[in-house]
Amino acid sequence: MVSQAKNLTGFFFLLYFLPLALLLFVILASTTMDLPFGIFTRDLAATAEVNPLTGVTSNVGALLWAAAATICFLTWEVFRHQPKEKWFAVFMLCSGLLTTLLLCDDFFMLHDYIFPRYLAIKEKFFLLAYFSLMFCWMVVFRKCILKTQYLILLLAFVFFALSVLVDQFQTPIEAFIGDSRILFEDGFKLIGIVSWLGYFFKCCLLKINENILE
Repeated sequence: MVSQAKNLTGFFFLLYFLPLALLLFVILASTTMDLPFGIFTRDLAATAEVNPLTGVTSNVGALLWAAAATICFLTWEVFRHQPKEKWFAVFMLCSGLLTTLLLCDDFFMLHDYIFPRYLAIKEKFFLLAYFSLMFCWMVVFRKCILKTQYLILLLAFVFFALSVLVDQFQTPIEAFIGDSRILFEDGFKLIGIVSWLGYFFKCCLLKINENILE
């Protein structure tokens, strides 16, 4: 058991660092802001006393983002030690980091609430930044992407673009279809996230099958 613990030292650090850092943040934030611990630790629906189904599609979207990021990081770990798959591994690592960024932004409402309200950074700045980041990602890894089933990725971009368009033209669209606008906006985003997850699932599966056949 002692030798096993020594071998797992690095893994234990990676495994428990983030949750312990989060708990430390909760303690500091609770003390500094004079808020009860439950504000940070309890379920949102219980704290706000709202229907448990409140924001269900948003929460499912966050789970799908997390699943996509997990696939990317796992694929990177599997192939990073294979010399001929080094660049593909880098592609999956960067894709995992990009997906994690999108997850954090979506889940914590960074670009549409936190930054505009507390840092006075407009939402359009983030949309431009994300567009630029996505464009750079596609240019840098274009050779990897072209070897994959990129039609799924294109569909993801189409649905994300539709969601952004509905969001940017809220007033005229709402005047035409009423409250259904939000269903289209969030529905397009959810299908886009599903497509994003499906793309990286296929990337991982195809690469594993290629190496098995060899």
